[in-house]
Amino acid sequence: MNNNNSHFFVANGQLITQRKAQAFGVVDENKFQVTASFDNNAPSMAYAICKGVVFILPQQGAEADTVNLVLKPYTQPLSGIKIKYFVYRGLQRSDFFTQESTPKLISGADTSELIQKVQQNFTNFYNKGAIPEFKAEYIGYQAGFDADTLLSSVFFKTSSLVIDDGNTIENDAYELPMIDMGKSLGQFKSGECGIDVVLDYGDFENDADESLFRLDIAYASAAKVEIDITSITDHYKRKLKKEQIFQFVDIAAFYGNHVNDGIVNTVLGKHEGAAIYHDLLQHFSTKNTIYLYIQSDRGRSYNFYDNYHIADGASASFLKGTTDTQLVGSSYEEKGWPILIDSQIQNHDASENRLVLQFPIDDHKQVGLYAQAGNLAESTQGSFISGEDLSAAVAVGDIRPSLTKPITLLHAHVGPTGAKSPIAAFDLLLFRGKTYSYEVEGDLAIGNTAVGNIDDIFDQINASSVFKSSEAGHNSLLAIQKLKLMSPYYDKEKKGTWAVQTVITRDTSSYLGDLQRVTYVAEAVDALYTAVGPDRTLPDTRTSSSSLLPANSGDFFHADTGSYFDFSYFSDNQLTIPGISLASIDGKGVNRIQIGLAKTENDLVIAAMSTANLQNVQLVLLDMHAAGNQFLSDENVAYKKFKLALSGEAVDGKLKLQTIEQDIVLYTIDQYCYFSFQYASSIQDLFKDVQANNSYVTFNMN
Repeated sequence: MNNNNSHFFVANGQLITQRKAQAFGVVDENKFQVTASFDNNAPSMAYAICKGVVFILPQQGAEADTVNLVLKPYTQPLSGIKIKYFVYRGLQRSDFFTQESTPKLISGADTSELIQKVQQNFTNFYNKGAIPEFKAEYIGYQAGFDADTLLSSVFFKTSSLVIDDGNTIENDAYELPMIDMGKSLGQFKSGECGIDVVLDYGDFENDADESLFRLDIAYASAAKVEIDITSITDHYKRKLKKEQIFQFVDIAAFYGNHVNDGIVNTVLGKHEGAAIYHDLLQHFSTKNTIYLYIQSDRGRSYNFYDNYHIADGASASFLKGTTDTQLVGSSYEEKGWPILIDSQIQNHDASENRLVLQFPIDDHKQVGLYAQAGNLAESTQGSFISGEDLSAAVAVGDIRPSLTKPITLLHAHVGPTGAKSPIAAFDLLLFRGKTYSYEVEGDLAIGNTAVGNIDDIFDQINASSVFKSSEAGHNSLLAIQKLKLMSPYYDKEKKGTWAVQTVITRDTSSYLGDLQRVTYVAEAVDALYTAVGPDRTLPDTRTSSSSLLPANSGDFFHADTGSYFDFSYFSDNQLTIPGISLASIDGKGVNRIQIGLAKTENDLVIAAMSTANLQNVQLVLLDMHAAGNQFLSDENVAYKKFKLALSGEAVDGKLKLQTIEQDIVLYTIDQYCYFSFQYASSIQDLFKDVQANNSYVTFNMN
């Protein structure tokens, strides 16, 4: 089965050429080009890489004759990787709009399939009356967007009726058209054009996060884009800016990722395997470039916190080579940018090139590796390598070796025996190998401040949704789709690894004075040693951002289709706690973990963030049992108790634990569902009648 399926962005690979200076990637220590520019000798038709929604806008500096086009995928073209946008730069305006001061959509039999579809839909809408002129603004062109308007706000707009000079009109009265994969869009102009591939980490905005590239109108309308840190002198701020490259991949590598398992369609037919390289990628200067992205602790790039070194005092952060026996110390950087570039021609006659890596590791239970994109030669299961399999076997009581076993990534190649050149591709690894420490203030010394299984998983705490309607009421859902690794508990033991995306829901409970709540959810999109069993399916990231949806009633959000909530009472000193636990319908285990707070408690978290001046703030749970054990209630219910704190990066980049002004205590009885007393009490009326006998009441939330 071919999992990767897309269309080439022009008719064939012979129509374009790319000079080295136009290529995606590192330019020098201060510049990274995110646009893959190319030369077009004559106007050539552009095609939709996948099915998606289209937004067209004038190109900066060439508004009279040139437009850019943003394609937001509706169907994802790659398995395991979500693309947020494809940005086509340098199309002929005349292929879309007239030259009038109030431009209209062009019409005619010789127009692109996009234009023909839009015109047909417009005509069908007015099938029983006079058809008005089709103004370009009806599909968003020159619709009055400011340069700093986020693209997400354009794609997820909400229209409303407003009064203008006594007339009632619709605000944001445009509809962006949908187009199928492979349909013609309009022609690239002669000369230099470009295309960007933007990865999708969620539809939210957070201006305080300096590590996020701002995807706005100014970005989308430029002729080409690069990340430039020349004017930034602060070391930590330079590092933050460099993290932005994780949002972009090279178009040649995007298509190269189809070679092993996929199809690239063109107007001339389907291309598979090495034909993708020979027929489509020959004129890219990066056609033989492998890009390795490694994401590590707290969602940052590998060795961001300078905690990975192959030996004390060594500058190298890992070993690299083409065979297990020829590894040399290397640093994870290319001219200072957090990416590894490999274009090495290899001398062998094997079916694939090998990139062999060996990472520092220590003896803790958070160790694991996940290849979100990339072909591992050996794995524990699927795309995972467990902590046990990362290191050589040791006897009970012995210390784990300081380096992992060699980890091999396989890449397709071309060329004769003895001169095998890699075919462009990108790999994205998630790796946790060593513990890291925080700067700890006085009263945070209570309990266990080591990184726990759900510490440093929930971030973007102060982000806001781009869905305008969701901010007005109490109910909203915010999905952060940048995956992280965590180790869940099975039968009270930390086992296996999950690759999780996180979701923040805001809702209102009608059972205790309309209490507003905030729930942080980590849901597995892939799992190693998962307890969900072979008969359960995990969320499908090719089509959906999350398996969680706000409940229609607004009282609670649904569990995924295989889970429900159980409740029981237990006492903690003078408090009687309504305990919440997660359970699976089939009894094979759940695939999510959550933290529930009242909104007033979450507001305390936000306030602590605003005063702390920290970047990349995440939730941390400090165990209130001195030995890290469970408490036992009078009702014989075992539970754990935590104090909520924050972790983040100070102005010098060092990790710091931050207190919250008023203590927020969290409980759990199953180590999947963590909740405050106030949060749990918001559903107390649902089962108060059975409080006396401490019975469980099951509510199927499907």
